[in-house]
Amino acid sequence: MSTKTEKKKIPTPDTFVVIFILIALVCVLTYFIPAGKYSLLDNGQYDPNSFTFIESHPATLGDFLNSFMAGMSSGATTIFVCLFIGGAFGILQDTGAIHSALAAVLKKTKGNYKLIIPAFMIVLSILGAFGVGNNVALAFVPVVIILATEMKLDAIVVAAVLYISSNTGFTSSPMNPFTVLLSQEICNIPQMSGWQVRMVIFVLYTALGIFFTLRYCDKIVKDPSTSITGILKSTNNSDGGLEKYGKLTTTHIISIIIMFAVFIVYAYGGIALSWGIKQLGTCMIVMAVLVGAVARMSPNKIAKSFAAGAKTMLTSAMVIGFASGIAVILKDASIIHTIVYYLTLPLVSLPKYLSAAGMYLVNVICNFPISSGSGKAAVVMPIMAPAADVLGISRQIAVLAYSFGDGICNFISPTNGLMVGTVTMAGVGLGQWMKFISKYVLLLSVISIAILCILTGLAWA
Repeated sequence: MSTKTEKKKIPTPDTFVVIFILIALVCVLTYFIPAGKYSLLDNGQYDPNSFTFIESHPATLGDFLNSFMAGMSSGATTIFVCLFIGGAFGILQDTGAIHSALAAVLKKTKGNYKLIIPAFMIVLSILGAFGVGNNVALAFVPVVIILATEMKLDAIVVAAVLYISSNTGFTSSPMNPFTVLLSQEICNIPQMSGWQVRMVIFVLYTALGIFFTLRYCDKIVKDPSTSITGILKSTNNSDGGLEKYGKLTTTHIISIIIMFAVFIVYAYGGIALSWGIKQLGTCMIVMAVLVGAVARMSPNKIAKSFAAGAKTMLTSAMVIGFASGIAVILKDASIIHTIVYYLTLPLVSLPKYLSAAGMYLVNVICNFPISSGSGKAAVVMPIMAPAADVLGISRQIAVLAYSFGDGICNFISPTNGLMVGTVTMAGVGLGQWMKFISKYVLLLSVISIAILCILTGLAWA
């Protein structure tokens, strides 16, 4: 008789448990971090020399309990867009257009994920560079789930294909309007300046993202037991998966064209008209109605398909809302500016070639309480610009350090609604995601710090 005892695995905490613990931890921190604020100048920017401490308002038990509902209210836009995405793609899937189109792609490529995944990721990385990729990634979760299921991959691959590509493009973009261009404006340096160096970084980082994702795919294809979440299995009642779907019909083709047309319009609006996630929700409603009409679905059928699709996103919507409660606690306690103030103080004591690396780390930490790229730029860059002058490095370096810190932290920050939404919609728990993405974040961090140090040594401006 064997005397060996099986080693019990420690279960990965549920996403809701992780968020609950984080909110409780942030509430405790409000008792140790004093409240403070920077004053605004006439031009709307924060005065880096104006920081003052103000009366503290630590989070009470009531604040902790109310944060969940307050988070749902704060994250309402992203939550409803998440539901609209589910509804719109529910209608599209009910037409059979997605399944038939993917069946055609798989047949043409013979199911080769090494061809399909890079193509998908390059497109999303480019959209990410324009600042709209993360929103689009959220919307394409239902499509990539079907694709990954047919290629016998897992939910981690779904999240990786969508979020690694879009956010890597966002991070390394030569022209991201929400980080690069806004920061350059605040720093009073020419718009799009330094784009040549940023373009090289963009190509390098996009290639790294694709390599990292494919490497994981190779691993689970060779040994499915190494999958973090388990290989996706088709929910179809009959055998054959996508193979049972017939050829693309004219209705299918028109429906797919409508889907791409809607996203092209949204991408243009995001770049040229400053559209945000609210407009993405509007686009989803337009897509739902147009696809339903083309497929000759009755109004009642459209409504039922939309409601059924939205229902599949309910858990993701709840996670986004609860995670938003973290930012609510930080804001109500007025400790966000204090965190920025204390983080920037040590920079002046660093050697010149390490000061840019210090800026990167500061921006990573600042991204936890301030997840918005443009919102963080308004708080951080008016401080980083004069700090760069004092440290003897170019403001261009400060902008790059900000872009790196903001984007790379997006991969792991629980206050980032788009990351949380994409990952949970893909069927991945936050603990599982952290286990997977931590190596990629470490890799990008090391490379980013090396690039910043090298460019500082070369006096890039």
